[in-house]
Amino acid sequence: MILEREASQCRPGRSRSGHVPVRPIGRRVIASLISIVLVLASHPGGVSGQPPGPSQVDVEAVYLFNFAKFVRWPVGHDGESLNICIAGEKIYAESASRIVAGERIGTRPLAVRSVQHSDEVTDCSILFIGASAKDRLEGLLNAAGRQPTLTVSDLPGFLERGGMINFLVQNNRVRFAVNLEAVEKSGLSLSSELLKVAVKVEGKTSGEAAR
Repeated sequence: MILEREASQCRPGRSRSGHVPVRPIGRRVIASLISIVLVLASHPGGVSGQPPGPSQVDVEAVYLFNFAKFVRWPVGHDGESLNICIAGEKIYAESASRIVAGERIGTRPLAVRSVQHSDEVTDCSILFIGASAKDRLEGLLNAAGRQPTLTVSDLPGFLERGGMINFLVQNNRVRFAVNLEAVEKSGLSLSSELLKVAVKVEGKTSGEAAR
């Protein structure tokens, strides 16, 4: 499941498609990051006495990688690659690229692409919107809403604006909340295992509302 290559390999220069080339992280580093995310999800208050962990950017990048494992896209929208699009700071795209380098979800390889404007939000399986893209939030969400794209951000009030997953910092730990209605509206479904570790789940699915 985790990266099987060591960090001695590196990627070629930037491609025309906008993919961000960076050196892959070693499997032990990724395993450590994912372990930290799982521990923090199991212990909402954090783990006392532990040394400082990775940066918030790295933890959020690991979350994006793990979200991809627990999302089901509609039939017909499972293309050759699973694209994580990043609208915002370059550091997020660089971190996410290191995390997913060489990884697959099922048979689909993961790829990271930087986007800045709504017309670039095409073939995005996941769209992360960072703080530097705050002024373009509405346009980016509208563009993502025209396709089955999981939208994620650490911007305050993201769920209220129609976003699907909002990163939150609680007790210096990165957690997340989910807007189920927005997820279902886009034709996506989330695993119950993912919902179990969310600190907050807003809205009901149509199935729940019918009961």
